[in-house]
Amino acid sequence: MIKELKANFYRILRSKSFIVICILIFVGAVFSALEIKMIADNPGDWIGYVEEAMAGATESSESVAINYEDASASAAVFTTNIINLGEVDNLTGVMRMTWCVDLIFFLHCIFIALFISAEYKSHFHVNHFSLNSSPVFIVLIEWISLMITVVAVELIAYGIAIGISVLICDSFSLSDVATFVKYGVLMMGVMIVYASFAFMMAYLRRAAALSIVLSSLFVFGILDFICGFASVWISFVQYFALNNIFTSIAYGHYGSINYAFEVVVILFYLAVFLGIPLIVASTRDPY
Repeated sequence: MIKELKANFYRILRSKSFIVICILIFVGAVFSALEIKMIADNPGDWIGYVEEAMAGATESSESVAINYEDASASAAVFTTNIINLGEVDNLTGVMRMTWCVDLIFFLHCIFIALFISAEYKSHFHVNHFSLNSSPVFIVLIEWISLMITVVAVELIAYGIAIGISVLICDSFSLSDVATFVKYGVLMMGVMIVYASFAFMMAYLRRAAALSIVLSSLFVFGILDFICGFASVWISFVQYFALNNIFTSIAYGHYGSINYAFEVVVILFYLAVFLGIPLIVASTRDPY
C-alpha cells in the first residue's frame, strides 16, 4: 500500500495540471484574504462609498435606463449581501471565504479528470501490476491518493488565507474552533464528493472531456435544480442538493442545516461514486 501511495504521489506532484491548479487555488486564497480585510475592516468606508455611487448613478447621466429607485434597490441588495456574510475575520469566516466556492471544487475536478486521463493514455497504470496489486486495489489507492491531495491542497490554501488575514486585519478571532471543525468537516466531505464524481467519470471513460463537462454541471447546480424541483413533492430530496450546503455555510445560515442528515447524504454519494469504479475495476480488462 505504501509503495502504491508513493508511486501515485510521485506522479501527482509531477503533473502539470496539478501545478497549474495549485497556483490558481493559492492565488485565490490570497485574494480571499484581501476580501476578508475589505469586508471586516471596511477601509476608507468603501462600502458606504459604493452605496452612494450606486444610488446616485442616474443623477450623473440621463442616458442610464434605470430610475433612482432601481439604483437605491441595487445599493440595498449590495449592502444586504455584505451583511449576510457576517463576521469573516475568524476561523469560520476564512473557511467560508475560501472553501464555499464552487469554482474551487470545479478546479479539483478538472485536475482529477486530466490526471486520470493522462494515466491511462500513457498506460502508466500497467506499472502498478508489478507491485502484485489487484485492479480493485489499484483504483482504491488511486482514489485515496487523489482525495488526500485535494484535502492537503485546500488545507494549505486555508493556511495561506488565514495567515495573511491575521497579518492584515485590524483584529482576528480564534475562538470559534468548534464551529470551524464542525462545518469544515462537512465542507471537506462535499469537496470529496465532487472530486469522487470526477474520478468516477474519468475512470469509466478513461478520458477527461466528458468528466469535466459532467462535473461542471454537477458542481454548478444542475443537481440542485433537479432536487429543488422534486422537493416540491418530496421535501427531503432538497438535502441531496450539495450546493445548498456550502451556500448556507457561506452566508452563516447554520441553523437551516440538518447536520446529521447531510453527513448521511455525503456518505451515500461517496458510496456510489467510489463503489461504481471499484465494481467496474473488478470486471474490466485492466489492460
